[in-house]
Amino acid sequence: MTERPDRRRGLWIGYALLSGFGLIAITGSVLTLTRPPSPWIALASTAAALALIGAIGVTYILRGLQSARYYLDRNGLTVTWWPAVHVIPIHTIQELRHGPTTPRAIRSWRGLRWPGLYVGHAWAVEENRPVLFFATEDLPRQLWVITEVVIYAISPVNPEKFMEAAAQRMALGPTQRLQQTTIFPKWRQRAIWEDRNAWALIALAGLVLWGMWLWICVQLPRLPSAVRLEGSSGALFSPAIHLTRLPLLGALTWIIHAGLGSLLHEQERVAAYGLWLVGLLVQILLFGALIQIVR
Repeated sequence: MTERPDRRRGLWIGYALLSGFGLIAITGSVLTLTRPPSPWIALASTAAALALIGAIGVTYILRGLQSARYYLDRNGLTVTWWPAVHVIPIHTIQELRHGPTTPRAIRSWRGLRWPGLYVGHAWAVEENRPVLFFATEDLPRQLWVITEVVIYAISPVNPEKFMEAAAQRMALGPTQRLQQTTIFPKWRQRAIWEDRNAWALIALAGLVLWGMWLWICVQLPRLPSAVRLEGSSGALFSPAIHLTRLPLLGALTWIIHAGLGSLLHEQERVAAYGLWLVGLLVQILLFGALIQIVR
């Protein structure tokens, strides 16, 4: 028996959000590429970057929502919500019942909710165990699959029919005993996804790079058309617009170091951290050089 939740409302809202983020990202990118740096371009490029991050996040969520399904047989319940597959053996299910009627039944919510989407995790107060949400309905219209260690919140189209089918299969008994587990694809099993220090280094280098870009956007309109370069036998001057090459060099360095470090992380963690640290140092040096030139 395979059930799919009603995904229409959640997908429509998700596509609307994706369209909005995409429009902001494209508009901001076009302005950034076609206009000289200025405070307004700093605002436009920041909006474009944030919108791009939002679009990537919404795309990830929509991919999971599109894949959502619940498969029930005599051996257990399998909840598919990309990129994970959750296997719940039939003998571990203690109870199936409707979700609580009040939001106070859960606390410490972490996840994402919009009409037609309810995905994340929280703590069930009464049951005193975690709840994993893979649903498209609010709490009262969910079906809670309660096991000894965790609760799975799902939303089949007809909860009553689903509970009846589960009761029939539980009465028949399993033909084989499954193991309660969560299965991820190989790319999702990589250690880098759980390495907070790695992400902190990558993010810190990115923030320094972005600070350098915002700084040049604010300072460039105040500069003369040519800036004096120190440290030469004679006075050398360069067009001020050429200063934007430093953030561009920083961006190229950040992309290369972040990408290579991510590839090396699984097998050569020390080398990966070395790349990220060098990448951070390069951003700091470029920012310092930019400030020194403008002085």
